[in-house]
Amino acid sequence: MKILVATDLSAPSDEAVRQAHARAKPGDQLAVVHVIPNLQPVAPLFPQSTQQTILDVAALPARAEEAVRDRVAELTGRSDDAFEVFIEQGVDYAEVARRAAAWHADLVVIGSRGSTGLERVLLGSVAERVARYATCPVLVARHVPDASAKGPVVAATDLSDPSLPALEAAVREASHLGAPLVAVHAVDAGPTNLLYGAGLLTGTVPFALLPGVIDQLKSAAKAALTEAMDTAKASGEARVDVGDAAAAVVRAAIESHARLVVVATHGRTGLRRVAMGSVAEAIVRTAPCPVLVTRHVDHAHSSH
Repeated sequence: MKILVATDLSAPSDEAVRQAHARAKPGDQLAVVHVIPNLQPVAPLFPQSTQQTILDVAALPARAEEAVRDRVAELTGRSDDAFEVFIEQGVDYAEVARRAAAWHADLVVIGSRGSTGLERVLLGSVAERVARYATCPVLVARHVPDASAKGPVVAATDLSDPSLPALEAAVREASHLGAPLVAVHAVDAGPTNLLYGAGLLTGTVPFALLPGVIDQLKSAAKAALTEAMDTAKASGEARVDVGDAAAAVVRAAIESHARLVVVATHGRTGLRRVAMGSVAEAIVRTAPCPVLVTRHVDHAHSSH
């Protein structure tokens, strides 16, 4: 397996490095990518200053690589030849995704709050965009409290084909961690969806909600989720909630002290690549633990 971890040398990035190192098995390859923003040193009134600045900028990649190597060695104890370092220049999330594709990474690991400063107080920036655009699974690393040491792996699924890789990946993660598995599905409680669901159950499209419709929908969803778990050879709890899907998954993660949440996104490539989706993004942004974003590739559109 080829694991690429992104770092900006911040504390959240340190956690990403630790988790990437812990995931790497003997024989796996580990690489670290650090992105330097494009700098254009221009000072027309002081040409001698511009020349010195150009020299300083030219020295940045070597200085950055040295800093990255020192930090990784300090955090993991790895020798200098036990990992690669890539120093890129450009837009952070784009360069991480580009390097992951060029290096044929099997997994990207990135901290949940990977930059400092007031402009990056909230997530929504690098980690979320890397998860959206990378062509391989992405682990958004967060520190796991001691209370979660024996917690489960939570798999989010809407029971569609694109969500099945999340369930399959969660089975592998739970097996690797020796952790229980909780599969979560949320029944959309919006009026339109409830009316449609009631119509499926009764053979009609009702104008008002029938008594017990929500319970019937939950029961049907529980049966479908159990069947999906059987197909994925998943042994664990099947949990069905009513309401917002992302909130249901995050709530399950909080209540169970989850070690990891696994969610899938529909991953087209090329010009027809689509956004990660509001549910996956909300989970990445608000989950209390690491989130593994897996990708369902639409092969019919992969060449566009």
